[in-house]
Amino acid sequence: MPKSSKIALTVLLVFGASAVPAAQKNTPATPDNPAPAFRFNVISRTTPAVNYGHRGGSTKINFKGTELMPRAEGSATVQSKRGDTKIVLELEGLDNPKTFGNEYLTYVLWAVSPEGRPANLGEVLIGGNHRSKLETTSQLQAFALIVTAEPYYAVRRPSNLVILENEVRSDTVGTTQAVESKYELIDRGGYIPTGYKFDPVVLNAKLPLEFFEARNAMRIAESAGAQRYAMPSYDKAVLQMKNADDLAIRKHSDKKSLISASRETVQTAEDAREIAMKNIETAHREAERGASAGREAEANANADRESQRRLAAESDTNDAVRRENDARAKAAGDSNRSFRDRFGVGPGVRA
Repeated sequence: MPKSSKIALTVLLVFGASAVPAAQKNTPATPDNPAPAFRFNVISRTTPAVNYGHRGGSTKINFKGTELMPRAEGSATVQSKRGDTKIVLELEGLDNPKTFGNEYLTYVLWAVSPEGRPANLGEVLIGGNHRSKLETTSQLQAFALIVTAEPYYAVRRPSNLVILENEVRSDTVGTTQAVESKYELIDRGGYIPTGYKFDPVVLNAKLPLEFFEARNAMRIAESAGAQRYAMPSYDKAVLQMKNADDLAIRKHSDKKSLISASRETVQTAEDAREIAMKNIETAHREAERGASAGREAEANANADRESQRRLAAESDTNDAVRRENDARAKAAGDSNRSFRDRFGVGPGVRA
C-alpha cells in the first residue's frame, strides 16, 4: 500500500471587489451606480489536501466541522480511477443553512486544486436526522475538499461560510507534496448588494427545495443587474421561472418535472448573474479608461495653457526689457545732442 501523506494547502482570501458604491433598494446595477454582487474579505485558513495519485485505489478521509458548525462531521471514500476520481461523502450534524442569512438555502461540496481552482462537486442536501450523503466525481487528482453554505446549487465560487473541511486520517493514502494555494471565497452576505433588501425565503414542505433555490437565484441575478446587463439570459430565466411557477400551483403536477424546471432556472439565472457581473466590470473599465483619457487630455490642455502662459510672460518680459533699453538709448542720444548744441562738440571730445 502506498505511503500515507498529505498536502498542506494554505488558503488566502485575497480577491478585492471591483464594483464600487452600493445600489439603492431594488435598483439594478449600472456603471454609474454599480451594485457589488460579491463582497470579499481577506481571511487565512489552512485546509489539508491530498494527492490521490493516478488510479491510486480507494482511501478514506475525514471531515471536521469548522467554528461555524463544530458539531458537523463525516467522512468520504475517495477512489482514483481512470479518467476521474470518485467521491462518496457522508456527513452528519448539519444545521439549517438559513442560520447564516436569508439568502442561504443549501450546501455545496467543493474540490480545490493546489493552484486554487475550486470545482463545484454537487449539492449537499440535508436528510433525516441532519445526515447527508453525496456521490460525485472530480477530474482533479490532487485537491482539498470543503463544504460551504450557498444560496443555490449552481454557484461558481465558494462562499467563505466553510462549515466542513476534510481532515487527513492516519491511513489516508496519498503522496507527500507541500504546496501553497490561494483561492477566492465570497464574503458572508456578499450575495446581497448593500442597500438591496431580501425578504426571508419561506419554505413550503409541499414544494421541493429546488423551487425556492430557483426563486433565490432569480432575485440574486436581478440584484446583480442581470435584467439590464444580461437581458437575453435573464429573460430566458424569467420564462423558465414562470414554467416552474405554473408547475408549482398545479394540483397534480409531477414533482420531478418541477425539480427539473427549477434546476434549469437556477443554472440560467446564475449564467445571467455571471454575464452581468462581467459586463458591468467591462463597463467600469471602459468608463475608467474614458475618465483616464479625459484626465490625460485635461492635463495636456493645462500643460499647453501653462506653456503658452510662460511663453507670453517671457515675451512680455522681453518686450519690457527692449522698451527699457530703447528708452535708455533714446535718453542717451538726447543727452549727446544737447551737449553738442551747447558746446559744439560731443561729450568727452576736446575742442
